[in-house]
Parts: sequence; C-alpha cells; structure tokens
Amino acid sequence: MCYFIRLLGFVACLGWFIPNYSHAKPMKHANKQLIVLLNGLCDKVSTFDTVKQKLEKAFPSASIIALTSTEGMLSVMLSIKEQAKAAFQELTDKVNDIQSKSIVLIGHSQGGLRAYALLKQYETLLNIKGLITLATPWEGAHGTKVDGSMLKQHLTKAVLNDLRMLALNLGYPSDMLINQLNITIQKNQELLFLPGAKDLKMDSLFLDEIKKTLLHEKVPIWAIGGIQNDFGALLPRKIKHRFIALNSMYTFFIVGQDALNTAYHDMKIPLASQHARNFVPQSKKNFKRIKIRNVFHSTHVWPKLNVPVGKYMLSHPDALRKIITCAKEAFSQK
Repeated sequence: MCYFIRLLGFVACLGWFIPNYSHAKPMKHANKQLIVLLNGLCDKVSTFDTVKQKLEKAFPSASIIALTSTEGMLSVMLSIKEQAKAAFQELTDKVNDIQSKSIVLIGHSQGGLRAYALLKQYETLLNIKGLITLATPWEGAHGTKVDGSMLKQHLTKAVLNDLRMLALNLGYPSDMLINQLNITIQKNQELLFLPGAKDLKMDSLFLDEIKKTLLHEKVPIWAIGGIQNDFGALLPRKIKHRFIALNSMYTFFIVGQDALNTAYHDMKIPLASQHARNFVPQSKKNFKRIKIRNVFHSTHVWPKLNVPVGKYMLSHPDALRKIITCAKEAFSQK
C-alpha cells in the first residue's frame, strides 16, 4: 500500500504471479497455531523471509504460511476484497481442517488491509485470534494525490540540489534520482485507476467501509507504525548533509498540509494512517498502536533508491521483536 508504487517491470510479467491451486497439496499441521503472512503492494512473499525465520524460531511448533495468491501485480489488478477471497481459497487449499486452527494474521502495508478484509469476509469460518499490521495505510495514502504538476511546483533549486547530492553519495549520476522520481510519480498516477491501488486512495469506498467497521471490531489488532522522515538515513553516518529541503518537500507529499504539525511518516505512509488515528479512538482497548522509530516502509523509497537491510519494516530488529511479542499476545487471547 504505497505512495511511490514500485511497479517498473511488473506489468510485462503478470503471468508469473497467477497461481494454480488445482494441484495444490494440503499441508498437514499437527499444531493448532497458524501464522499467516500477507505481502504488501506489488511485493513477493520473499519480503517476509526474515520475519518468517524469526517467527519459526519463536514459535517452533506453529505452522507459518506466507500466502502467494496476491503477489506482484495481482495486488494491483484485483481489488482488496478480491485479494481476500484469493487468500482464503489458498488457505483452504493448503491447510487441512482450517477451522480448528488458532490463526494470527500478519500483513505488511496493503497486506494489512487484505488481512482485515479476510478477517471480515470469513470471520464465521476462521478462528482469528489477532491481526498484526505493519505500516498499513488504514486511512489511505496521501501520496496518491501527488502528480507531475505538483512535483514540478515543488522542485525548487534547494530540493534539486539535495536530490543531486543524494544521488552522488549513492554512486549515481547527479540527475538520476530526479528523473526516477518523475517517472515513478507518472507510473503511480496511471496505476491508481486499477482496483488494488484505487482502494488505497483516501476517499475510496473500501476505506470508507473500514472506517465504519473498525471502530466496533472485536478481534484484537496491533498496528505497528514506522517513522523515518530523513533521506540522510540512507547514507553512512560520516556524510553530514542534512537534506532539509528534500525532507520538507517529501513530508508535505506524504502527509499533506493539514498534518505538517505532526508530520511523522515512513517515506510512504503517514504514521496517523498506519495507526488509524482518525478511524479509531485512543480509548479502544483492543486496537493497540506501536511506534518504531528510524524505520523505512519497505526495501525501496522509490526504484533505484534502495533501503539498507535492517532499516526497513520487515528487517528492522525493533520491528521483528515487536512482531513476535504481539503474536504471543494474540495467541494468548481466550
């Protein structure tokens, strides 16, 4: 679920991601605990490799499945409700006696919304003990509003200088990140017409439904949100450039004018959206908000702007520890 959607190269490969379950062999799970991992927008389930390894160590007798039914472009081509249907079909095909399992859902970014849709659409058929969301845009992604015209208005001399400095320090030609940012925003706007991305817009019908149901949700939810407002975190500490202009412009794009006084984000999604601040009151006891500092949303800020391992949500040590703690709390629910 993302502001700068990382889609270059996926469209031509759509066929790679279409699963065939007609010959899928059900897994035999002796243990009653089942952890289900749901990937983010355009991601493959391999983004969960580190999380899965940590969970397998923490829950040695549990079954852990990273669903493949909505990898890649299917997370864009299908609406989130359709994705939830595909996820349920995959689960029932792969897990024997699914109704006897105690299930914890863990979703990253758009995958958190898919997990919630799965919970709501099949709550009478699945025994879901808890939902853990990681950098999920509960209230949508403000960055979907950014188009080429808006970018052009904000590319001041200071911002351009910061982008060139960042590119050079990363070993790229000076104007490479400027060009890549323009291309990414253009692709983003084109893909917002497709169902899976359209659902992430702040005024979408899908999010409007979530707003109505989330307030009264009985299943416990742990919303883990990330904060990283500084492009300088992509560089070694010895490089002291502060990127003030670039950080300011980008924060405005991610959170919007109205939220600049509380401008926390993870380079993709406002923290307020990750924590459903405007959907769920602080008084709701079974919706717990957790904050992880100095963590990027995902493996890239945008194409060619890579995030070092250990600095994004699915690899950050603090996030990994919280995921395990929350999963243990979820399984302890009566």
